[in-house]
Amino acid sequence: MDSETAGSAPLDGPAGPGGPGRTFAERLDLLFKATHPAGKPEAGYNTVVEAMANAGGPSITPTYLYMLRTGRRTNPRADLIQALARYFKVPTGYFFDDDVAAEFGDQLRLLAAIRDSGAADLALRAEGLSASSRAAVAAILDKLRVADGLPAAGDDTSTDGTDSTRSPG
Repeated sequence: MDSETAGSAPLDGPAGPGGPGRTFAERLDLLFKATHPAGKPEAGYNTVVEAMANAGGPSITPTYLYMLRTGRRTNPRADLIQALARYFKVPTGYFFDDDVAAEFGDQLRLLAAIRDSGAADLALRAEGLSASSRAAVAAILDKLRVADGLPAAGDDTSTDGTDSTRSPG
């Protein structure tokens, strides 16, 4: 069942960018998607279940973990929530407190973005550059974003010159 993880879908769930989602399943799914190392696949259900059991957590099946992640089961026991929080290194409140989930969801998305975009490599290469050299690199990156059809960093207008913050009509 390790190969049955939900894959590398975008990190924005029904709550949209910046929010980890409101359900246990959405929050658990974000942990799977965001916490694996660069170049490695998501942790498989067998791996997580075995690690939790080896750490003294409850014994569950990989299928049950899959059902929790996909929302087919929605009421995990407290000891399982604690074991999942320990495995993924988040506070237990992440699963049921919207404020904690929002804070950690933002951090998880940032870490995944750094991991998936190669930004860590860019940041390490920029270490030691002067302020003017870093500004030149930022300007080049903004031009590349526009060339790829993306807005420049911090730009609230779309690439067609319209203000993306205004409602249509």
